[in-house]
Amino acid sequence: MNDEPGRLDRRKIKIAARGAQERRRHARVPLQLHGRFWSEANGEHACRLVDISPGGARIIARLNLAAETRIVLMITSIGRIEGQVVRQSGEEISIRFNAPLRKRDKLADAITWRFNKDRLGLEEDRTAPRKPGRGRARILLSDGVVIQANVVDVSVTGAAFECLERPRVGEGLRVGEMSGRVARILDNGFAVVFDPPEATAAGHEAA
Repeated sequence: MNDEPGRLDRRKIKIAARGAQERRRHARVPLQLHGRFWSEANGEHACRLVDISPGGARIIARLNLAAETRIVLMITSIGRIEGQVVRQSGEEISIRFNAPLRKRDKLADAITWRFNKDRLGLEEDRTAPRKPGRGRARILLSDGVVIQANVVDVSVTGAAFECLERPRVGEGLRVGEMSGRVARILDNGFAVVFDPPEATAAGHEAA
């Protein structure tokens, strides 16, 4: 018996959602943040984050650590994560996190929010519950109009905003350091897809 079209569509949506979730869990983003780490043999030391994903990170530290050394990493605005050293090259140390799936999902939210916060010029909404992906953004539309919007969701490649204004689909805009365009209109706002880094850099040079 053939599946109904609606059932097949729902199945495809679920498969696509699972694939997007897995990519999100493993996406590594560059973040230059200061932090500290602790190991039983070496105590507590300062470090600097190079990049991070929900599965691991690279840090810079003036300390030699053997592979498999268990450490506790504390990064400002990211939180406390346990893991172990995979390898070290000079002062660069690669770490694999030991975290359950639920912890990795929360870590993905924190990483994504911190990655976008500065480059998009986002302001945290102090009156709302502390939750990654919430805040206020100043959006400059292509016609020079500036709007203030609530951040509903944010990722490395795009964001969704809540506001009364409805720009046109395809309209160019700027959010902080990032340029992009309106991808679709939502019930309570609109979604934006950011331009690739090359396009953003070119826009700065042209300006």
